[in-house]
Amino acid sequence: MKRNLLLLIAGLALGLTGACSRSSPPENGSGASTPSAPSGPVSMNKGDYPVFPDADAGADAAVPADQGGKGFTGQGWETNTDFDFIGDPRARKGGVFRDHLTDFPGTLRLEGPESNSFFNYSVTTLAYESLVGLHPTTLDYIPSLATHWQISADKMTFRFRLNPNARFSDGMPVTSDDVVATYDFIMDKTLQSPSNQLVFGKLERPEAESKYIVRVRAKELNWRNFLYFGGSMRILPAHVLKTINGDKYLKEYNYKLLPGSGPYTIREEDIEKGKTITVRRRTDYWAEKARSNVGLGNFDALRFVVVRDENLAFEMFKKGELDAYPVSRARMWVEELNFENIQRGLVQKRKIFNGDPKGFAGFAFNTRRAPFDDIRVRKALTLLLNRRQLIEKIMLNQYEPQHSYYAGTPYENPSNPKNEYNPQEALKLLAEAGWSSRDGQGRLTKNGSPLQLELLYTTKTFEPHLTVYQEDLRKAGISLNLRLITPETQFQMVNQRRFQMAHMAWGGLLFPNPETSYHSSLADVDNTNNITGFKNARVDTLCDEYDKMFAVEERVRAIREIDGLLANSYQYVLHWSAPYIRVVYWNKFGTPPGYLSRTGDYAGVWQMWWIEPEKDATLQQAVRDPSRKLAAGPEEDRYWIEYGAKQQLSQPQARRNP
Repeated sequence: MKRNLLLLIAGLALGLTGACSRSSPPENGSGASTPSAPSGPVSMNKGDYPVFPDADAGADAAVPADQGGKGFTGQGWETNTDFDFIGDPRARKGGVFRDHLTDFPGTLRLEGPESNSFFNYSVTTLAYESLVGLHPTTLDYIPSLATHWQISADKMTFRFRLNPNARFSDGMPVTSDDVVATYDFIMDKTLQSPSNQLVFGKLERPEAESKYIVRVRAKELNWRNFLYFGGSMRILPAHVLKTINGDKYLKEYNYKLLPGSGPYTIREEDIEKGKTITVRRRTDYWAEKARSNVGLGNFDALRFVVVRDENLAFEMFKKGELDAYPVSRARMWVEELNFENIQRGLVQKRKIFNGDPKGFAGFAFNTRRAPFDDIRVRKALTLLLNRRQLIEKIMLNQYEPQHSYYAGTPYENPSNPKNEYNPQEALKLLAEAGWSSRDGQGRLTKNGSPLQLELLYTTKTFEPHLTVYQEDLRKAGISLNLRLITPETQFQMVNQRRFQMAHMAWGGLLFPNPETSYHSSLADVDNTNNITGFKNARVDTLCDEYDKMFAVEERVRAIREIDGLLANSYQYVLHWSAPYIRVVYWNKFGTPPGYLSRTGDYAGVWQMWWIEPEKDATLQQAVRDPSRKLAAGPEEDRYWIEYGAKQQLSQPQARRNP
């Protein structure tokens, strides 16, 4: 599990390019403080930063210590006070970070239809917190809203002691009643979230033992029960939830946030529909001084502007109107990022290697519809994608073909088919499926109808790849209509199953949850991640068994088998991936070692970077003085790869899993 569990990148992709020429100075933006130098030396000793600052200062005096109130000792409970920093203590608070979106989010809701977007799970979630967190380096549990927790010997009952200092953004304290109300809310069927029903339905309704202690009992044994209830359920305020149900939430909270306890918030007045969203740091965040938050959430505001034309967004970055740019196009990285301001060091380029699960991308088939209900057709369409040629000619050998739904992780099945380009085999499979005749235009036909397909996609950036595929299909006798639509429209059409093929990209999970993406019970249900309609009895059995596998080795074996069944079912035409994140940015930022966390993605830029006043001033001077050069750091950063290698040598079993 990452801090954010699901990433549906195809639904709301962030901008994907970057560069620079003669520019105006990048501005910090209005409505934000200017970062300033610390008043004294910054300690890098984690012991100088308390895990529970001002412990129990906000406790209700009426609650005794043995019920979680002031003086609670934690005897007989678990906690973690030995973890290292996630952020960098040298970080400065202040300033605005400016980024862009290629489309405006269809909703800012975190639950219900269309909520599982990249923006929501990377940005909107900054307004909320769960009971416990996962340290991105060690994957150990760390305190969040809960200071302590208990897991019964039979692993069926979990108890949490809430931090009496925790407060929602409206000033109300976080209590056990909020945990119970949150469970009731996400289980409300009018919320139209079948995945919630599946995941959290394995737990009984929580019980508030006291104001600060909550208990929940599992209905069935599952190693993920604690992970999801404790680590992924974002706690919402009961005093607001009692006024709404799921249906009302869907109608009234598309662009209105429920109060949260997290470090940021999005106010209604900071949303300009179709244009911009500004996310603001809370100056009254209750846990700002806790060790788990040191060096995180540094920008006073994150401003996202909608730029539907990626070329225009690229020009905005070059002018200093955007602060950073994640680069998705290999040709841009290799051929277009050697302009003057990079040579002078005003703009930096980094290829960041870490342990972030990259997920997978590909053309999804809607197997509920003909001809995609025939595996021979799906396999043939897979064999007609010339990935090697695309990687060499268009992506300049910056990628490797994907053969797995868990590529680059221990869960990848090495025996999966490699699906090299093979038009002869593809035509043979199509003939076996009945597509053996041709019409006067040379198109394959079956029962007199030509083989005509439609593929949805959301960005012109991918068109060079798509047109090559389209031409190869034409040569084989297949008509492919390429339909460019907005990410929001594709998101809706895919969730409502109104598509034949769709170009999709899914983020990876540290701890795979195949059930919510591939279980048969979700195949014919809208608004779930099982968008292809995949059904397989063996996968269902493995999902049920997987829940009870507390040994990591067993889970790896199970996911590898699931991966093999998926790959041989040809639910997607899998694409390609690379083990790094590429970004260009203006040289005014401070960054932690490794630039991102060990398991983080690009969203770590917003959470972990900060504006260095000295670097910012130097950059401003260099922009005004064309003769001035700034130091350019190394293009590649392998901090986390080297860290992992050292850890493996010194402590082979140090990295734990829930």
